[in-house]
Amino acid sequence: MGCDRNCGLIAGAVIGAVLAVFGGILMPVGDMLIEKKIKKETVLEEGTLAFKNWVKTGTEVYRQFWIFDVQNPEDVAVNSSKIKVKQRGPYTYRVRYLAKENITHDSKTHTVSFLQPNGAIFEPSLSVGPENDTFTVLNLAVAAVPHLYPSPFVQIIVNIFIKKSNSSMFQKRTLKELLWGYKDPFLSLIPYLVPTTVGVFYPVSTKYECQYC
Repeated sequence: MGCDRNCGLIAGAVIGAVLAVFGGILMPVGDMLIEKKIKKETVLEEGTLAFKNWVKTGTEVYRQFWIFDVQNPEDVAVNSSKIKVKQRGPYTYRVRYLAKENITHDSKTHTVSFLQPNGAIFEPSLSVGPENDTFTVLNLAVAAVPHLYPSPFVQIIVNIFIKKSNSSMFQKRTLKELLWGYKDPFLSLIPYLVPTTVGVFYPVSTKYECQYC
C-alpha cells in the first residue's frame, strides 16, 4: 500500500517535471510560430489574408455628407452681402464595395500602388432626403477662372463665356451632381483643352500609393 502511494507520488512528480520541461520548450516555440504566422498573413502580398481583405473589404463601409446650402445668393452677388448658409444632411452612401484595380508592387521602395474605384450606392434609409435634392452652391468654375487669369483682356473674354453659358457666381445642383460630377456649361465653351466635368469625387477612379511590409 505504501509502495503504491509512493510510486504514485513519484510518477506524478516525474510527469509534472516532464510537462514543465515540454511547456518551457513549446511555449517559446509556439509564440515564435504564432508570430511568424501573423507576420506572414498581415503582409500586403498576394495570397495572404490581409491582402484579400485589403483588395475588397468584407464589411460594409458608409460615408456621410453634409452640404451647405446658400440661402441668399442674389444678395451676395448683387449687394456683396454676407453669405448665409444652411447645413443639410446627412446623405449616406455605401462605399468601398468595389475591389481595388491595377495593383502594382514595387519591391525596391516597398510600396504598392492601385486604383480605387469611387463607386457608391445611395442609402435612402440613412439619409435626410433623396439623391436628387438640390442645393444652391458656389460655382467653382466661374469663381476660380477670373483669379487664375487676371488679365483685363482675358476677363472680358471670360465674362462673354459666362453670359453665353447662362452661368453665374452661384448655381443649383443635385447632390448626385455635386459628388459624382456634372458637365459645366461655362467650361464647355472655353476653346482650350480643359476638364469640363466637375465633381468632388470625379473621376471615378483615384490612384493611391501606400507603404507595405
